[in-house]
Formats: sequence, C-alpha cells, structure tokens
Amino acid sequence: MRNSIIVALAVAAGLAACTSKTTVVKPVTEVPAPAPPPTVVYVPPPVVYPTPTAGQISVNYSGPGSFELAQQKAAAYCGEHYGYSNARLLTDDRAGHATFACVQG
Repeated sequence: MRNSIIVALAVAAGLAACTSKTTVVKPVTEVPAPAPPPTVVYVPPPVVYPTPTAGQISVNYSGPGSFELAQQKAAAYCGEHYGYSNARLLTDDRAGHATFACVQG
C-alpha cells in the first residue's frame, strides 16, 4: 500500500512538471502617443428678450455711435406713436439690444 502511494505521488509530481507554464516578459519598444486633449465647445445660452409693453420700444444697434442714433430713433418713435417727447433707457445689454420707455418731458 505504501508503494502505491509513493508511485501515485511520483506520477502526480511528474504530471505537475509537465503542465507548468512559464511567462516570458518582452520589453516595450514603442511608447504609444498620448491622446489629444478633449475639445471644449462653448455653446452660449439662448438670449430671450422681453416683448416691449405699451409705451416701450426695443431697438437693435451696432457700430460706433449707433447707440445715440438708436436713442434718437426711439424718441422719434415715441413722439409719432404715443405723443411723448422723450425716450428713457430701460435696459441695454451692451450687445446691440436696448429697450426704451416713452416718457413725457
């Protein structure tokens, strides 16, 4: 019985030696190029301009000196449509959109 255990252990050791694997490590010859940085895309939020109420006028302008011209046009509009002689600035986004109120005076 003892001999059969020794033989079995010898056979198992022999099989283990036959099934062992070795790993070969190869050096890296090329370094992969780094990925480009992500592209940042800025999408400005939509701009919503309020609808002018009665006695108000919304004016678009652009270029040097155009704000003064827009103010003159708003005053002329107020005089023609509401009988008021002046236009007071309510809002100006400095990007070419202004709202004026027609006022007496």
